[in-house]
Amino acid sequence: MESTADDLDGYDNATVYEDGTVVRVSIRRTDDDAYPSGWRYTLHYGALTAGPETLDDGTIRRYDNSHEDTKGHELHVAPDPEPEFVKFPSIEELYERFWDEIPKPRFGPSNDNGDTHD
Repeated sequence: MESTADDLDGYDNATVYEDGTVVRVSIRRTDDDAYPSGWRYTLHYGALTAGPETLDDGTIRRYDNSHEDTKGHELHVAPDPEPEFVKFPSIEELYERFWDEIPKPRFGPSNDNGDTHD
């Protein structure tokens, strides 16, 4: 089931897996000028411990807009330390793309109630 923008607004979850990986999703609407898209988000798939297959912070794959007003929307993919700049389609489309690109079972606001730790 696809999530709507209203479903995703305010969604925050971190799920830790037995293989030492983690998926963190944090999405919220904002009227802060630093986020012209109207969204502040991080869609993160990574390892709890950084290694040769991750970035220094453990990232394997992450979409974020932490510097949207100056750098835009970014995709970080290990092992390349330089982010790729991506076009922001919509929060719903980016959320779907993230789940399509990582090897973990999908979770989201329509099928969970907050933080889970497997």
